[in-house]
Amino acid sequence: MVGRLILGQLGTWEEFLRVDLEDLESLPRRNIKAGAADVRKRLSKEVKSFCSRNFVGMGEANLSDLYEEVKAHRGLEMPLPDFQVKFAKVKDAVLKGQPRHSTVVISLWGLQFKYPESLLAKDVLESLGLIREANSKLTPHDKQPHSWVKSNKAKIAQLIRRRESASRMCLLSCFNLVEAFLNGLAWDFSRSPEIESKLLSNKDRNLLKDGPVGDKIRKYPRIISGSSLWDGNDDLVRGFMDCVKPFRDSLVHASPFSDPDRYGGRDKLEHLYRIDDEKAKEAAQISVEIIEKVFRHIKGSRMPLPDWLKELSEALNADVN
Repeated sequence: MVGRLILGQLGTWEEFLRVDLEDLESLPRRNIKAGAADVRKRLSKEVKSFCSRNFVGMGEANLSDLYEEVKAHRGLEMPLPDFQVKFAKVKDAVLKGQPRHSTVVISLWGLQFKYPESLLAKDVLESLGLIREANSKLTPHDKQPHSWVKSNKAKIAQLIRRRESASRMCLLSCFNLVEAFLNGLAWDFSRSPEIESKLLSNKDRNLLKDGPVGDKIRKYPRIISGSSLWDGNDDLVRGFMDCVKPFRDSLVHASPFSDPDRYGGRDKLEHLYRIDDEKAKEAAQISVEIIEKVFRHIKGSRMPLPDWLKELSEALNADVN
């Protein structure tokens, strides 16, 4: 039954649990024999073929263990490294370039993978879509007289609120996406055999565990690849630190206490109020450019961009054009 679940052939958890729930002794013997024959002749071949295409070493015993795991939780979410140790190795062709820090998900949708960068990239895409939709409905009213605007205040205010909310969500998601991408690179590198050949300082090793996002952007490319990417005055890094991080901080640490002296001359409250759709689009553009540049530096120019990054980059280019 877990084989059919992985294949995405089940519609309900009741169907998945039917083997455990049915009173097989009450069924006519010919029905049991017919079901068993169907499994042997058709389903068993399908599942074996699926396992052969997608896994290395997934036998009947592994599937049985996987069934018990899925049954206990009505599904499965497990880090990829743990899944491969406990059940079977997932073939590289199935991962399709998805990172080693992915989570294996088995649900009524079948076998899937998820990881933070992909989810956060979708958050950016959705928020940009909401901004675009709100602007398309607001634009026709730009030249209306103020008296008309006042008489339609409720309708217009709702669209403005939607745009402002989406702008804040977009900016926050952009910051989170950049940091998730960098953390993913550090996680993968920390668990790769090649780290042993690197003569890393204790400071660099500690930074791979965590640190300020500015240090991650500037130093991870050098630590992981062995060669520097940025110089001290790089516009992209400065743009992120000036046009993304302060606004993100104003959201995450929202407060009516304005204390510019404490925050490098920045008024956090003012930054919170200044977040709009243009700031959100600028944050998305800077974030994507940084991620692409770091990816190319570490992975090489021939490595295809991850699907989530390619989709986000194409969406931003479409908006510009």
